[in-house]
Amino acid sequence: QVPPQPFWLEPSRLRLRVELSIAFGREMALLSAAARGARRTAAASAIRSYGTSLQVPTPPPGIGAVFHSRMQPPKYSLSNAKWFGIFFAMNLGAYGGNFFYLRFLMRQNPPNPPRDPENTGRPERHMHSVDDDE
Repeated sequence: QVPPQPFWLEPSRLRLRVELSIAFGREMALLSAAARGARRTAAASAIRSYGTSLQVPTPPPGIGAVFHSRMQPPKYSLSNAKWFGIFFAMNLGAYGGNFFYLRFLMRQNPPNPPRDPENTGRPERHMHSVDDDE
């Protein structure tokens, strides 16, 4: 006697699973293509735009003109690449200048003189010793 087949392996259910997986694969391909396009658009617009990434609030109706930050762009605004380029150049200059000064301009201390074996300048009694009055 043949053992009964599990219900998920019946031919009608297998055909449905294959059709669903093909449809799912197509939808995923479309979604990934759309996501790639959105990433490209976002990257291109992020390169060109400076300022805030926050939403600009919309005023209530009937208020009139509201001066938000997009109406008055900042006078000096650097992109990320320019800012970090200046930052690293400044650090390189600061550390390089410090190294140059210490290595080439600052006077070196002379070496210590050799020790005197007789120690002629030695005091008779140590200045911090306790006086014995007894």
